[in-house]
Amino acid sequence: MRVREPAASGELLVHLSYEATRTLGGMGVVLEHLLAAPDYRAAFPRTLLVSPTVRPCGLGSYAPEESLAHDLEARGEVLYSGLRRHNPDGWTRVFQPVEARHDVSFVYGLREAPGGPVEVLLVDVTDVLRGYRARLGTLPLFLQRLRTLLGVDLPFDCRGGRPAPWRALSRAWRAVHGTRLGAAPWLNRLFRRAVHHGLLDAPPLDHDAMLAITLAEPVFDAVARLRSPDGAGSVVLAQEHLSLPLAYKALLDGRDWCRTVYYAGEVRTPRVLVEYGEAGQGASDARFYNVQRLGLEQGRTLEQVYPVGTWPGFQILRNGHLCDRVGAVSASVADELRFLDPRYSLRPVTVVPHGNRVIETDGDAREAARARVLRHARKQWGQDFRLLLTHISRDEVCKGLWRDVDVCEHLAELLPGERRPALLVMVTEWNEAEPSDNLRLVKARVDAFNAKDAGVRIALVNQPSWPLGLDFTRDDLHRATDVSLGQSLYESHGLAQLEALGCGSVCVISGASGARRTLRETCEALGLSESAHPNLVVSDPVADAREAGLAHSVEAWKALPSAVLREQELRTARWVAEAVLRRLPRDAHEGRLLLETGRALAERLRWEPILREQLIPLLQFPPREAQPDWSV
Repeated sequence: MRVREPAASGELLVHLSYEATRTLGGMGVVLEHLLAAPDYRAAFPRTLLVSPTVRPCGLGSYAPEESLAHDLEARGEVLYSGLRRHNPDGWTRVFQPVEARHDVSFVYGLREAPGGPVEVLLVDVTDVLRGYRARLGTLPLFLQRLRTLLGVDLPFDCRGGRPAPWRALSRAWRAVHGTRLGAAPWLNRLFRRAVHHGLLDAPPLDHDAMLAITLAEPVFDAVARLRSPDGAGSVVLAQEHLSLPLAYKALLDGRDWCRTVYYAGEVRTPRVLVEYGEAGQGASDARFYNVQRLGLEQGRTLEQVYPVGTWPGFQILRNGHLCDRVGAVSASVADELRFLDPRYSLRPVTVVPHGNRVIETDGDAREAARARVLRHARKQWGQDFRLLLTHISRDEVCKGLWRDVDVCEHLAELLPGERRPALLVMVTEWNEAEPSDNLRLVKARVDAFNAKDAGVRIALVNQPSWPLGLDFTRDDLHRATDVSLGQSLYESHGLAQLEALGCGSVCVISGASGARRTLRETCEALGLSESAHPNLVVSDPVADAREAGLAHSVEAWKALPSAVLREQELRTARWVAEAVLRRLPRDAHEGRLLLETGRALAERLRWEPILREQLIPLLQFPPREAQPDWSV
């Protein structure tokens, strides 16, 4: 596809994520809405989206077939590629000095986005990062400066650059195959086999954190050379631990032209503790968030309660308060930051929530969509369903998909005959050849539940394998939904659960969801309490466990047996099922009322005023607000 040239002047906003070429999750959704806002485009004429070409996968190896360079070639225009032989002289002069210094390759180009084209920079680090070892010659000094000047202590295994023979072979390999030697399929197969047979060591480390540190210097140097010739500055927008090291590099070496904003989209260390706990305890939001509540009340920090001091992600995240501005996507994320490090309490953390995508609908559109979806359900699963529940989610432990099965088990007991049969469509995505452990466990629960034939069926749908030629869209699925489930254990904000809100659905959200406080305040503005709003049900195992008196101290919560927490989780599931049944409309009139109340709430949560009044002002600020100079 052909897109116009990048703007030659104006402020440049830089965002490093895994979503430079396509939207995968919440961060990508934020960027889509931001890029579509005229006020943002006026403030930042240029946007540079940065990603690694390919991230480490199992055992620290790479899967080159998943390279984002393929995306950019298919969906945009490549202006320069260090993976090919010939490039325009102008772009070669920009990128080759940086590639030579750091032994990486850049792929630079443009892709279409809401509001117009954006610049894309992909970075291939497959020759310098392998397993837990980094072969970036400049990295030891960078780590030393991070430790002594910013307090970011990362004990990585840093070695000198690759020897000359490796570099020469990699150049030859690129000329023939268009990938660096480190991404060669045969080399990655050999690496995985060597690890499997114990010939190489590849401990289960936080490869994302290592990738973040490895990317920071080459990306910063490339951004410095991509700056507008008119001297306009740049803003690094960091949202998580992948992008914070780039902000730290800007603090060290770019104070005269680069500002930094840490807008926390999630806090990985608490999320990992929620998902896995300690010493095989297993997933529990009730355990972690009750520990956090007591820890904050007592002035204790995350590091004092959990052994996270050596975790690379923790070391990166704890210093985000050094950025010129700090924001969070929700009040719950702001609390996590303050628990992570008390220095977040010493400066303002601006809460800017995500917006809600309001799906335009009315009664007729809802009924038409419902007819299409239920016709497909009858063809696919062999029954005329009368109640439709949905959950669209990534395959991650923190999404708590098993809790949907818990609720369905209670619904099977409680549903009146006129509501049967009911269908829960759980839409996620997984690798059919190698499904995750989480997916296998959920699938086993679903299969066991469906075998009971209890009047409620669960359809676990792999989104890429859904049949082609469907006569309904994702929005139609939301319009047709009676109940939208979203009982995450960790949810920094939560968008997907609320998409059906404006369509008149009953939306079940998690008590741990970052969106909850925003919803509570919005309900109060409409003259309703959260518990009284007809479209909302809050599934809150955290508060239920606390009110049940399961524990009363940090140590007691940490030591609480998982079986006790699971019993309480099941009691919460029964309450959720009962609350859903109370809110379901009994006739067409109540259905219309539910559509009106849901739409009124959804309208209050739109993206546009949030972007205009909160997010853009967070990103746009004069250089005089900058923190002290951290350079040497």
